[in-house]
Amino acid sequence: MKNNFIRFILALFVGVYSAVAGITSGFAFLNTDYSPRSAAMGSAFITMSSDLNAIAINPAGLAKVEGRPFIFNYANYLLDINGGQAAYSFVAPYLKRVAVAVRYMNYGQFEETDQNALPTGKSFSANDFALELFQAGELGNGFLYGVGLSYAYSQIENYNAQAITVSFGLHYTVPFQKNLFVAATLRNLGWNVESYGGLKESVPTTFNLGLSKRLEHLPLEISVMLHGLNRAADQWYDRLKRFSAGGELTLSPHLRVRLGYSHALHQDLETSSTAQTNFGGISGGLSIYWKAFRFDYAYSNFSDLGNIHRFGISGSIH
Repeated sequence: MKNNFIRFILALFVGVYSAVAGITSGFAFLNTDYSPRSAAMGSAFITMSSDLNAIAINPAGLAKVEGRPFIFNYANYLLDINGGQAAYSFVAPYLKRVAVAVRYMNYGQFEETDQNALPTGKSFSANDFALELFQAGELGNGFLYGVGLSYAYSQIENYNAQAITVSFGLHYTVPFQKNLFVAATLRNLGWNVESYGGLKESVPTTFNLGLSKRLEHLPLEISVMLHGLNRAADQWYDRLKRFSAGGELTLSPHLRVRLGYSHALHQDLETSSTAQTNFGGISGGLSIYWKAFRFDYAYSNFSDLGNIHRFGISGSIH
């Protein structure tokens, strides 16, 4: 039964990889990484486990979470944009390990203009919101699985759109190599239930692969991830350029530091005038453990567009 389930998930990954390649989409905030821990590592930590923040990148990592943990994450995004995420996990009858989460993105205030681009004296706002439910467990033979269901709502002025998506994740502990982990995710597979002006948009389905390794003689875990393998590219090998990498170094029981790089983001930010000085895609951060709480911070460089700062606090309800 477990082997059949694994085969089904892998077949689904491959099928959607072929079916949605090259499609543009709305509801892009569903792929925003709100976790400071993951973002500091270039969002490469697809094998994260035993941490409720795993739901931001791979729901399979939820399977190793214990107790009743909670997280609050905040992202001071570009310009006037900001967003956040809150989540709580517990053991439910029959479902075992589950988590509920909400996330939002606020795009600030916009000045309204008429058809001649003249100000009307009014303003409006734009917001995104998602309510999510996750479930995860162990399949045996080193496999973890996770599934997620999201309801997304988007509003611009008096117009709104809605979507429902599902996400799948697998996490595998390699048996022949100590502390080597491999993971795959298929995120945000779904459809619009209501769209702006009746114009249907696809949701931001993305297929990711990655691995991580905890070094034996150094308190360091390194991760590599390939992003958006279902997206179209001029050549098949161009998809391999959409990678990110990061590392997490444990300096003491109370302090961890992280560094990451996203080549996919670096390429998107690069222009002819910044080709030699563009540091876009670089990220870093740290965690401070105090009593029963962990405080996270992450910095991400978006080159000429500015910088993103993420903050998080996590703990557990006893």
